[in-house]
Amino acid sequence: MTLDQVIDLLTVAAVFDFRSIGEADAIAWHTVLGDLEFGDARAAVLAHYAESCDRVMPANIRQRVKAIRRDRLAREITPAPPPELADQPGRYKAELGAGIRRIADGRQVRLALAPPVREGPPPQAFTDARQALGPALPKRDPGPPGLQERALQQAAESRAARAAREVPGLDEGESA
Repeated sequence: MTLDQVIDLLTVAAVFDFRSIGEADAIAWHTVLGDLEFGDARAAVLAHYAESCDRVMPANIRQRVKAIRRDRLAREITPAPPPELADQPGRYKAELGAGIRRIADGRQVRLALAPPVREGPPPQAFTDARQALGPALPKRDPGPPGLQERALQQAAESRAARAAREVPGLDEGESA
């Protein structure tokens, strides 16, 4: 966080607790909070005043930012470093640490597999499969009762169909 961002952070706090902000305040707070991301620190100040009438201090902000970062890490899967780094422990560890920091900082995690590059429409088999599955389920809203059971049923049917196609001992032309 830059000194100007610390001044902005103190301004947000001043709206709630009517503190006066001087250059010495900004420098002192920057010394303690300069390593934090501004967005996380601002969210911590707002969360503090949403729950407390006490004047926010740098230690309160640091504690809340730690909690924000822990929450992000708990919700995401840490991406594995590239396999070519497996025999280079130092670089592997550095890449793993960088992935953890990206998650904790709230940045987009790189995709393990890039999306396919395709010109033209998708294959007909893909289109048929999408139509057979029906409409997509909402990501966060559990929806009306029975929707979860329908999704579980579709997943079970898909697994059963896949298992039927993968019966060992059958030639490619035969079916189960």
